[in-house]
Amino acid sequence: MSKEVSEIEIVTDAVSYYGPIIVLAFGTFGCICNFITFTASQLRKNSCAFYFLASTLFDLLSIIFGVSTRFAADHFDSNLHRSDRVYCKIRAYLVSAIPLVSIQMKIAYRATAVAIVVSLLSCSHILYSYDLRPKCANMPGPYAMFDGMFVVVWLGIIHHGLMLTFGFTTVMNIRQAKRRIAVHWQTVGIAISSSAQSIERKKYSINHSE
Repeated sequence: MSKEVSEIEIVTDAVSYYGPIIVLAFGTFGCICNFITFTASQLRKNSCAFYFLASTLFDLLSIIFGVSTRFAADHFDSNLHRSDRVYCKIRAYLVSAIPLVSIQMKIAYRATAVAIVVSLLSCSHILYSYDLRPKCANMPGPYAMFDGMFVVVWLGIIHHGLMLTFGFTTVMNIRQAKRRIAVHWQTVGIAISSSAQSIERKKYSINHSE
């Protein structure tokens, strides 16, 4: 039994050590690829590309800040989460707010500033509730229940629900755009064919009239 427990601990330690490294590496690489793609000259004036570019920026901040600070605390004996109240509050706030801003950025081009403000303000209570107890933790009592519901409902269900909704809407818009383009080119083809037939008939009439 002790051997199995020891093996589980070894696997857990390995996952907790190498997992964040993999997430940080692949996440950063993916964000860099998105930056290269959405800053291309062909997409600079595309409003949809702006949404994804802004979202990618906050995704990158979320990955670098959230993963690196947690990794430092777990494996490099970083003591800031136990000794620095400001760091405790700011980290808890940003880890919740930045991913939320990332998804809200996809709402609309003109609502970008509003989406950022709403996302940041919705997490502002974290700055008050988190403190050193003795390490960085949430306020005990009724607020702990509120914070749990906030994480589950706002950061969990609504956050990912919006992501799913916008993703589904994007797919539907792409399909509709493809259908419109197909109908457009079909109409153009019919018009060209009709024009060609009309020209041939006129040529035929002219040749036979002579």
